[in-house]
Amino acid sequence: MGRMRRWNLRDRQVLRALLFPEEVLRGHRNRFIAHRRAGRHVVRVVYEYEDRTPIVVTVYYPFAERYFKGGGLYEDQIFS
Repeated sequence: MGRMRRWNLRDRQVLRALLFPEEVLRGHRNRFIAHRRAGRHVVRVVYEYEDRTPIVVTVYYPFAERYFKGGGLYEDQIFS
């Protein structure tokens, strides 16, 4: 919750990025990064699985040009 407050993100923005991402990339240590654009920025949600349950590790809100790969890439989908 601290990161969400820091970036002034709402719960629904983070949930939307997790459940309806524009792309999901594979991160380090078996983690995934869900992206959803919001204006010039991208909501980045880093998550991992504990058993079969997705656990959010961190959230941040950088400029999209730095991290967004163009959409359509799905290394993982929570509801697959």
